[in-house]
Amino acid sequence: MSREVPEATREQLLVVAAEEFAARGFYGASIAQIAGRLNLSKQALLYHFKRKEDLYAEVFKRISQRLLAAVKSSTSPGAPAARQFEDMILGIYRVALANPLDTTVLMRELLDNQRRNAPPEEWHLKNFLDAIVARLDLIEGKADMPFSKKLAAVYTLISSIEYFVASGAVIERFYGADELAKVQAAYRDELRGQISRLISPA
Repeated sequence: MSREVPEATREQLLVVAAEEFAARGFYGASIAQIAGRLNLSKQALLYHFKRKEDLYAEVFKRISQRLLAAVKSSTSPGAPAARQFEDMILGIYRVALANPLDTTVLMRELLDNQRRNAPPEEWHLKNFLDAIVARLDLIEGKADMPFSKKLAAVYTLISSIEYFVASGAVIERFYGADELAKVQAAYRDELRGQISRLISPA
């Protein structure tokens, strides 16, 4: 449970914590390292967040909130449901490109998965996934799909986005910044194709 803390200090703390969790994973990152980067004592950091688990949960919650905001803000009211779904997924792609650190933290969480005993309510990504499935249900004929198939399709889109964004630094290193920009534009077109296959009538 986090305690009251000035907003500027809290923001700095969460940014540094996200960087450490992204670089080292949950178990590799330490409260002492995070506090040291902010010129705080370990005890001072623990005053704001009683446990490392609380700090990690807050970092992950903020990532989920950014993604949920993309789900809610990327669609045009009154547009056909299929168009809204496409706009939403492309909006998630834009948010991922703008927040590559979020992607690294998500990859650590999903691939390393060193926190299997964490309570389900700490896995804030579930609300994000549920919101996408709910939007898919609005497209004619998709509500009747088995939930397992819908979730698998959503995971295919989101994992594709996250993996691609996480690869950006490597693509830039080997091919250069100009080529990366072209690849990102081409990927957007590929993503549109994936979306089209999912939302087209069976």
